Amino acid sequence: MSYEELKKKHTAIKTLTWMLAIVLLGSLVFFIFISMQSKFTPLVIIPIALSTILPINFINLKKFKTEMELRKSKPDNKI
Repeated sequence: MSYEELKKKHTAIKTLTWMLAIVLLGSLVFFIFISMQSKFTPLVIIPIALSTILPINFINLKKFKTEMELRKSKPDNKI
């Protein structure tokens, strides 16, 4: 995979991870609000359960960034 492809994937994963975080936070707030208006709803558990995806994505982002830094600092060995 070239540096440009790696950079594109890093940007895409970063964007999608932050979008997921915003959606999960919004849905958590919404479901808590619904729970306060009526009885407890088990839907509150869904954003909490899906939030376990976020640390995995942030770890992958860190790996992408270190790989990009390695490729950027490594000189090209092409003839």
